[in-house]
Amino acid sequence: RCQALKKWCLKHNLDSLGEDWIFLVLLGVTMALVSWAMDFVSSRGLEAYKWMYLALSDNIGLQFLVWIGYPLVLIIFSALVCQILSPQAVGSGIPELKTIIRGAVLHEYLTIRTFVAKVLGLTAVLSSGLPVGKEGPFVHIASICAALLSKLLSCISGTTAEHYNFCGDILTVGCAVGVGCCFGTP
Repeated sequence: RCQALKKWCLKHNLDSLGEDWIFLVLLGVTMALVSWAMDFVSSRGLEAYKWMYLALSDNIGLQFLVWIGYPLVLIIFSALVCQILSPQAVGSGIPELKTIIRGAVLHEYLTIRTFVAKVLGLTAVLSSGLPVGKEGPFVHIASICAALLSKLLSCISGTTAEHYNFCGDILTVGCAVGVGCCFGTP
């Protein structure tokens, strides 16, 4: 009887350890792909910006219009996307995540709509050439991804999780992955 209990405990712990590793690998790969896609699109946007400016080298008035208009259009697009899709996507995201990790419930802050708005808005702002850092927003993006991935894996494994019951460990891991992806660390 004791052997059966020991066997069950060992199997249960290994299963949960395996689920944690699967979660961490999926989160890391997902965020690496999101980071690469955002960097790729924003670098193409900056190349288009430079190309338009240089293509109009014979007309200084149009060059000035491109120099001012291109970033302005992308910044307005970013602001509108965030305001229309999810107003919770505005800002860095780090103060709000600190609040959630401490136990407060911020509704609609860790949703797919906020994820999409944050990714589109940050990509547009980076494409405009505006000198903003992506570390804070990327911490928010990775935490949203961690929360959504946690919910997905809990549905697949058949366990029921309380809403925002995962905030301590899962969101902390999401913050770490977000910072790691920004600096290109493994």
